[in-house]
Amino acid sequence: MISFVKTNKANDSDWFSLRPQGENGTKWHGTCWHFIDNIKYEFEFEIDIPVTYPMTAPDIKIPQLEGKTVKMFHGGKICLTVHFNPLWDRNVPKFGLAHAIALGLGPWLATEIPNLVANKLVL
Repeated sequence: MISFVKTNKANDSDWFSLRPQGENGTKWHGTCWHFIDNIKYEFEFEIDIPVTYPMTAPDIKIPQLEGKTVKMFHGGKICLTVHFNPLWDRNVPKFGLAHAIALGLGPWLATEIPNLVANKLVL
């Protein structure tokens, strides 16, 4: 994860920050952002590490967007089941949090945020 973040910063392409929440490493908190028409849309997100990790992909939540898109579950959990989870399953135990963010959260933002902005559900 550290090399992923360093590479993004060096290329001026960072789009998230992440830090542990608590001492046991099962909850993480971060901020992600997405630019549309030179406007930065920023969101706080949470990652919950399941007991069965790394066999099970972590859950990523964006609570402030709960109920604004059909590709979200209760509690602001983004939908990763159809596209990301099969990829995770094929790559256990090589994948980690950086993969969940880059291959789960990133594509979700790229797909959902433009739609939410177009429908004025995110300002």
